[in-house]
Amino acid sequence: MKKASKSLILIVLSILAFVIPGKSQDGNPLQFLPGVSQSSLFNPAHQNKTEKLVIGIPLISGSTFDWKANFSIDYIFSKNFAYSFANFYNELGEPGDAVANLEIPMIYLSWRTEEHNFSFSIRDRVYATAYFDDEILNFLDLGIQPYYGKSEEFGPITFKSIYYRELALGYSYKIWDGFSVGIRPKLLFARFYYDVPELYISVSTDTEQEQLLMTPNGTYTLSAPVDVNYIEEIGATTIRPNPRPTDYIFNFHNLSPAIDLGLNYKFDNGPEISASVLDLGYVGFKHNTYDIEFTDAIRYNEADLYQSKYPDQPSYKEPKLALQDFSDSIPFVTLAESIDNRVIEQIPLKIAGSLKQEISNKMELGLSAQLTHTKSYTDNYISGFMHTQLGEKVNLAATVNLLNFNKFLPGIAASYTGRWVQYYISTNNITGFVKPTSAKYLNLSFGVNFLFSTTEK
Repeated sequence: MKKASKSLILIVLSILAFVIPGKSQDGNPLQFLPGVSQSSLFNPAHQNKTEKLVIGIPLISGSTFDWKANFSIDYIFSKNFAYSFANFYNELGEPGDAVANLEIPMIYLSWRTEEHNFSFSIRDRVYATAYFDDEILNFLDLGIQPYYGKSEEFGPITFKSIYYRELALGYSYKIWDGFSVGIRPKLLFARFYYDVPELYISVSTDTEQEQLLMTPNGTYTLSAPVDVNYIEEIGATTIRPNPRPTDYIFNFHNLSPAIDLGLNYKFDNGPEISASVLDLGYVGFKHNTYDIEFTDAIRYNEADLYQSKYPDQPSYKEPKLALQDFSDSIPFVTLAESIDNRVIEQIPLKIAGSLKQEISNKMELGLSAQLTHTKSYTDNYISGFMHTQLGEKVNLAATVNLLNFNKFLPGIAASYTGRWVQYYISTNNITGFVKPTSAKYLNLSFGVNFLFSTTEK
């Protein structure tokens, strides 16, 4: 290629790599293990280091859980998984805020031949966010009896969960030695959507009727394989599961597009720069999608009031039973309508750039800057990383991650590659991996790949 063309490409690469903000979604160290084919999920330009066919074990190879919150699981559960809303309330001390991502692989295939790398994958993906007034925890802990004769409002409570199946075809091409580009178009089959944009719960007293009124104020949207009916005789809106095979496999009614893009360039005797844009797309819901509105208060007679704080005192009701009774009352104070227009939700968009330098034949050092953006939040990561080979079969990567410019997380990833099989595991927070119930930030990914030779000896 002519020198002028190469210079132009290098300028473009430099802009892509360095104008990207130093922000990110999860800092998973798996992306820094070039010997693991699943690193291409973080940049479709990455190519297999072997010409063997890589087949991941369904449900295992590539399973990933990402959790970020201002509380940990042991705020909720104590020894023997006994829950305590009082402990949760006292430990939290501020509104609860959480983001979770779950990825479960169904099929993963990857194969490289000369300059070409092909991949095919099907993954189930779940994305959820939650925000809630911490005073609702105190309300659940005390029960409704102490609020008789008072007027209180709790909220807001917001929650969003999106579940979809992703089918992706990846292709990477090595334009010349050290320079590769990749693209991965996707089809997204939306399967479940639950959106509570802003819910408040008010508690008041009707002194004439001697009743306590608990009133949910707000609306929510639900899309799922369900039947929704209003039973006029009892004045209740019923929502019952009704899954069909097409809903479980691929839901073509809620079909949406997305795409991943990436590139890698290695300077002669110099560093390698990479850039990628992942999950540029959206999911849309219309089939079996309903807007549901709260229409009335749930009424409790004074004789039926309960407290949930002291088990050995009168009128005690366990919090989980109280929540169950509240849930059973919801159909009597809601109305549902099928939506007329398609609901569109942006999936978390991820942008990343990295710079790495070979220190020796078996060691690399680098810096990665990453960003994840949605309508409701933006996450930042800067990762310093080291990758090294131990012999011919073991690869290690260590990272130091800066989350949102205020939280340091030490991460590690490792892989073992044998003749026919490969094992790998990674986490962006070693301390959380050791004691996951106390982790507020944790990304964990693991897998097993089978390797099959496609060349004759």
